[in-house]
Amino acid sequence: MEPTLSDTPQPLSTIVSYLFAQRETILNNWRTVCQEDTVLAKGFSLSREEFNNLLPLILDILEARLLGKSPEADTAITAQAHGLHRWQKSFSLIETMREISHLTQILYDELKRFQRLFPQTDAQLLLNVNQHISRIMQEAMEGSVIKYDELQRLEAVQRGAALQQAVEKMTALSQERVNMLRTSTHDLQGGLGIINGAAYMLKLEGLSEEKREQYLDMLNRNLANVEVMLTNLMDLSRLEAGEEQVRLESIDAARLLHEMAQSGQALAVERNLLLRAEGPASLQIETDPIKLQRIVQNLLLNALKYTSTGFISLSWALENDARWLVSIQDSGPGLPPTLAGLFGDQLKPTVEATSVLAVDAAEPVTVLPINVPTIPNSHELSELSHQANHGEGVGLQIVKRLCELLSASLEIESITSRGTLFRIRLPIRYSARHTDE
Repeated sequence: MEPTLSDTPQPLSTIVSYLFAQRETILNNWRTVCQEDTVLAKGFSLSREEFNNLLPLILDILEARLLGKSPEADTAITAQAHGLHRWQKSFSLIETMREISHLTQILYDELKRFQRLFPQTDAQLLLNVNQHISRIMQEAMEGSVIKYDELQRLEAVQRGAALQQAVEKMTALSQERVNMLRTSTHDLQGGLGIINGAAYMLKLEGLSEEKREQYLDMLNRNLANVEVMLTNLMDLSRLEAGEEQVRLESIDAARLLHEMAQSGQALAVERNLLLRAEGPASLQIETDPIKLQRIVQNLLLNALKYTSTGFISLSWALENDARWLVSIQDSGPGLPPTLAGLFGDQLKPTVEATSVLAVDAAEPVTVLPINVPTIPNSHELSELSHQANHGEGVGLQIVKRLCELLSASLEIESITSRGTLFRIRLPIRYSARHTDE
């Protein structure tokens, strides 16, 4: 039982002095109680200064009010600042309220202890002090609630804006994909139109042997193009349906890439292009060799197909202990507008000081749409046969999907009339989890 210090009634100033002298004890007891509260486990992670935060200032305001003075700080602003601090420390509103509730109870307990020490103190005076404590701690709670409400509203607005932006981006990408498939359908129709036109011309009587050979060549070439486009569309559908499995093997990537460059030399010579392959003589990595081959083959064939004059370079190198890279660069026309739009958000061309081709942004070349008549004349057939741009967007989508399967990044740099660079960064080794998947 605590001793009675005096039977003499004590003035308000004594109560104020007592509470001031007990501040360290009050704050220490407050921390202890909060640490013992299982709901407030976060209190253990805060230093003493962080935990106390602006609460000593709240006690200053309480003291000023008890003495009838104007506080130097505003209770609402101080409480809101405390609420902001707790928000930043990941405290929930309930946790912050419980903290303040614990402090309020400790202040009440100190007032009761003072009453036991000075039992003759006027009860009305003690009641007034109790009311001041209640009022200021209520204001502290309200200030924290206001700040939490403000922050939650702001967070909700930001979350809503982010969701809206995501929806708009997904809608745009979906529309771009529809446009790509529409273009592929148009390419298919164009190819079939050329095939139908060539077949029609072959039926004409009095056709010279030279013309017949020309139309047969046109027919066979476009049949092959249509087959490639249909195969690509089927491959893309299978990839998007998640039917492709990753089968990892340890291989020498340098040997595989050299062989691919060799297989492309015939087409390069036919198109009067110089195809070079360069990199370390040996590069031992872990990958799915078939998918790696499909990625490089797709990009290499595109480069050979759309580069009219100049050079094509296939290169590879170690980037660091974890990743290696393979690059295909050409001196072609750059990406056409349709592909620049499609990959603008998915694979934005690199535009920065580290770009290999240039710092400036790429300006895609203009490719006019192809309108195929049902039965074109021989001149129109010849022109269409040289103009058709067969499904390049589908091929790049396949490359993108295959890169995702191999946890690889695909980067593009492209400049109008100068060329395009595709760079693929791949892991040297994969985790067991990736193998299981």
